[in-house]
Amino acid sequence: MASDFERFTQSLNESIDLIEQNPQIESGTSSLLHSLDEVLDTPSLLARCDEICQRYEKKKPKLRIIHHLACSGGSLLSKCLAALPNVYLLSEVHPFTDLALGRGKPKYSPTDLIALSHYAGVPNHQDLAGKLFKQAVMSTYQHVEKLGGILVLRDHTHSDYCTSAKLPEKSRVHQLLEEDFEIKSILTIRDPIDSYASLVKNGWVHFSPDSFDEYCRRILVMLDKFQTEQIFKYEDFVDEPQDVMGKICQKLDLPFDDNFEEIFGAFQVTGDSGRSSDEIKKRNKTDMVNMRGEYAQGFNSLFVDLKY
Repeated sequence: MASDFERFTQSLNESIDLIEQNPQIESGTSSLLHSLDEVLDTPSLLARCDEICQRYEKKKPKLRIIHHLACSGGSLLSKCLAALPNVYLLSEVHPFTDLALGRGKPKYSPTDLIALSHYAGVPNHQDLAGKLFKQAVMSTYQHVEKLGGILVLRDHTHSDYCTSAKLPEKSRVHQLLEEDFEIKSILTIRDPIDSYASLVKNGWVHFSPDSFDEYCRRILVMLDKFQTEQIFKYEDFVDEPQDVMGKICQKLDLPFDDNFEEIFGAFQVTGDSGRSSDEIKKRNKTDMVNMRGEYAQGFNSLFVDLKY
């Protein structure tokens, strides 16, 4: 549903188009132009409209979102971000995913109104889920902001790009919140061979065909939604955590503190499936053979070329 501001902008554009398309104006009829000048002061009106637009943009609060696929090192990075001063990270948020619902008996989730309305069969559930999600994020943002904190959302990007759902134009979380927030976001990626192998091991391949090539195709679609300067490699982070975290903080406009390496292990996040150590270091490489294809080759080439 369009916001009041979007409807105002649309009406303004339609009015301008209507005036410009008037044949009397095109023929240079001065009487009509004179009558229009009597009704309104055109420069003043445009200035006021521009002022409204600028005020609208300025009043939008700043929200940080991090994106990454499952098994790509996102939990480690999320813990490190949560360890920064006054940062509060909500882990694996998504308004529409049904992966947490299970396929059997409804799960006990007394505080999750989106899940409960799904179990209840509420009509137009996705519309309701979007409204509840936006309200919850805004309320949480205002609460954290009032206390002097900074809210960071960890998007459950897997639900957008690695399930049977239609691939989105961009992150559904981003789409839903960009009307009300100024979004600052980054994407982290890991060597596709390692992340896919871990995905298979955990039983989290939720797309079809379930091949490595299809996985790389989906990643390429996702990468196309981000600028190069928004993308960070997991491998670079474990090699030089201080340097890369500093760049991430700059991109997200977060306060940097080099003590994050010492304390990140104290923070808990969902989805922490693979890493048990509180030390930032490389894990064993995965040897996967016969898993190359057109998209896999394209992604591997892009992965190597990414530089910051």
